[in-house]
Amino acid sequence: MKLIWLIVAILFGIAEMLTPSLTLIWFSVGAVILIFLSTFIKSIFLQVLIFAVISIAMLVVATKKIVKKDKTYKSNTNLQAMISKKGVVTEEISPNQTGLVVVEHETWTAISIDDEKIDKGSTVEVLKIEGVKLVVKKVNSATSVTNQ
Repeated sequence: MKLIWLIVAILFGIAEMLTPSLTLIWFSVGAVILIFLSTFIKSIFLQVLIFAVISIAMLVVATKKIVKKDKTYKSNTNLQAMISKKGVVTEEISPNQTGLVVVEHETWTAISIDDEKIDKGSTVEVLKIEGVKLVVKKVNSATSVTNQ
């Protein structure tokens, strides 16, 4: 029976290499455990039952840990860092229309928060981000652009 569990472990290991999900590896580990337990447990039914319980338990525990880590992970896109930055309008922003703004050496599509016209060359401040557009407001011309 040890040879059968070894073959099962190898087959699940190979199958795991062909999938990106880290699910079948636990069945491979369960089969390896049964290689040792089969010395003490002669009932095939009991071996299969123990294999299933051990493998599924490890799968559930691993999945819960992965999902828990995934929920706490926050992608560092630096988009929130754009808020409050100042930039320069490179293509006029018309009322209810988008224009282009350079902030931090990057060109962004932008729209005015109060739907006012903002001329090319004006200094703007980023208030928020909606999708891939910056929502901006015009700042006084006396304010210098230090963050572009």
